[in-house]
Amino acid sequence: MKPNNKMCIALSLLAATAAFSSCEDRIEVPDLEYKEDPNFAPPHIDPAWELVDISSQAGNGVYAYKDKLYDRLFTRDLGWNGGDGVQTTLLPDGNLWWTFNDSFYGVVKEGRNRPGGANNFPRNSVMVQASHNGRLGETPDDQYWLMDYVQTDNPNADNYYKGRTHIRHPKATLTDEQIQNGEIDSEWLYWAGDGTVVDGQLQQIWAGVHTIDGAMLAQNTCLAIYSLEGKPGDDSYLKLIDVDHNRFSENPCGYGSTLWEDEDGHTYLYSSVGNGQFLGNVPVVARSATHDLRSEWEYYVPTDDGTFVWQKEYPSDLQAKNSSILAPDQGSLTLPWVFKKGDWYYMTAQTFPFGSELIILRSEHPWGPFRDKRELLKFTNPLDDLQGDPKGREYGHLYMLHLHQGLSREGELVISTNTDPKDSSEGAGDGFWRQFGAPGSADWYRPFFFRIFKWERAFDN
Repeated sequence: MKPNNKMCIALSLLAATAAFSSCEDRIEVPDLEYKEDPNFAPPHIDPAWELVDISSQAGNGVYAYKDKLYDRLFTRDLGWNGGDGVQTTLLPDGNLWWTFNDSFYGVVKEGRNRPGGANNFPRNSVMVQASHNGRLGETPDDQYWLMDYVQTDNPNADNYYKGRTHIRHPKATLTDEQIQNGEIDSEWLYWAGDGTVVDGQLQQIWAGVHTIDGAMLAQNTCLAIYSLEGKPGDDSYLKLIDVDHNRFSENPCGYGSTLWEDEDGHTYLYSSVGNGQFLGNVPVVARSATHDLRSEWEYYVPTDDGTFVWQKEYPSDLQAKNSSILAPDQGSLTLPWVFKKGDWYYMTAQTFPFGSELIILRSEHPWGPFRDKRELLKFTNPLDDLQGDPKGREYGHLYMLHLHQGLSREGELVISTNTDPKDSSEGAGDGFWRQFGAPGSADWYRPFFFRIFKWERAFDN
């Protein structure tokens, strides 16, 4: 039960009255004007937001909700119909830039059935959500999918609404003919990092990935520049105007997975390392000399005596693994997102590996050390209440807990996450294939959204 100050005052007065009831001289208790403490009051929820209360899964005093409006906005049956790596960047005009990693493009049939042959698998894609009079539009008509489709004219022909990868890796090997036919590169590819706006242009980090024996290894870092001239729907708007595939020829630590543009003039670039692949368990940080990501980067690493310094040389593997920006005994966390409110810098992260807990920590500096770990939200399995999958909705992995500051309405934290199906009892290894050819299969591998209000109360004593 949430604390109730009025109840506490009433109990105190009752106790005082009982204590003095036998006294000949009665004590006159003055009338006390009760004012609800706003820190304890539930948030105001507009019914149009379509939120479902799940505060029983949240930390003490924190209010959490499932966002059915945004879940529905990303429940699609034509073109993009599922994808992970879901990240956003708020643009100066109020529009919101979305990037996706591996996604399904094509057609979804009745009953949320995603036919495998009717979908392909672009490794990255982009979308912009339009705003109106300073407020984000929240209908499918406000989503502009900036996609190169194979064909959109004939629903009875092959490749209907299948897509091509937005930005290809320079080492990708498919021929132009294969690309035109909707085939997708799988050995060398790009996944999205974070983005920022500098001098009226969008700078987007794309992280190079090399697939070796099933392992996804971090490689180079690409920096792409997009125009912000015009408005959604214009050919000029978010047009790709420059690509530096070798902003870093090697970036095995994946710096730039998430960003924080600080008032000190630096942009801080976060990642998590420790297992040689993406989504490690040791949060680390670098920073650019200015907010422009084309400026020189430096890295926060420990010296031999354990003192942390900024160095311009890229860290060795050992340095990186010892460069955690967490205070001691804060656990094993992945995918750090950092933001500031008041005098504190806060970090959200997921317990490792693929934990069901969303964690928040804080620090006086954007480079840490982050401490005072609190659990904000514990996700359930199944994650959603959707029906249709004959093998159940229990997931195999919960992953990519991304923070969307541009979606916040009243200072609440907005989180998206993805899930994939677990192997069924009918045979090991069939989990991936449960995303195709069955009722409810299109509700795997798509994002689900959550809003967390009064999250600051997690740090109340």
